[in-house]
Amino acid sequence: MPKILIVEDEEYLSDMYKIKFEQAGYATVIAHDGLEGFELAKREQPDLVLLDLILPKLDGFKVLAQIRKEPSTKKIKIFILSNLGQSDEVNKGMATGADGYFIKANLTPSQLLEKVDAIFNNQSQAAKDKKNKVIQIENFEHQAVERKQAKILLIEDEEAIINMYKLRFDKEGFQIEVARNGAWGLKLAKQKKFDVILLDMVMPAMNGFEAIKILKSDDNTKDVPIVILSNSAQDGDIKEAKKLGAAACLIKSMITPAKLVKEVEKLLNK
Repeated sequence: MPKILIVEDEEYLSDMYKIKFEQAGYATVIAHDGLEGFELAKREQPDLVLLDLILPKLDGFKVLAQIRKEPSTKKIKIFILSNLGQSDEVNKGMATGADGYFIKANLTPSQLLEKVDAIFNNQSQAAKDKKNKVIQIENFEHQAVERKQAKILLIEDEEAIINMYKLRFDKEGFQIEVARNGAWGLKLAKQKKFDVILLDMVMPAMNGFEAIKILKSDDNTKDVPIVILSNSAQDGDIKEAKKLGAAACLIKSMITPAKLVKEVEKLLNK
């Protein structure tokens, strides 16, 4: 089973990639800063390193140079995974010893997985591993759903965030349904019974404040806890959302998928 080291300081991204790769049968290790990345490369001897460039403690170029200098790690495949995509950065990365260069913003987790499969050039084995892994995951999810039986409605229009949260909630055994705008979210909320609603504040067709008002005024949805997901940390917005009936207000940049699951579990256990 190939082992992948992801060196990425954005926890929600590393979390998302880890889930995706492990579902496909890859062993995955995470480093959240450059120094940790170099140390894990020496200790874990991964088959592939996916390396961000903007990192705490040691930037990606320096990590790359040190891995190539160290005898025990110099032959490891290293692909830069960064949003820095200017020709200067790409050329510098390749000159420093990278085997390839991916632009984060251009790849969904599924597309990145396809790239990784191609790197190993062993798609048949990867498919076999994935099949075995899927069986294990399905068994785990079956057990988890039996324990929780919780249905989540996610009203969110950003595809990357949808994928990230959906992967985590699926893995934890929740049943999650997605609406990509406020109007569709309200329709689903009224048609089906959900245990928790995760609501983005800025959406097409209707904003979060309007959605809360409608949800709390409808007999079918008024008792369903609403968790606001916002890019704004302004006290006024948070107070207004809670005044309208939101059970919790979370800042997207400060909440990982794993932490969001814990917040939902807290609401379900009240």
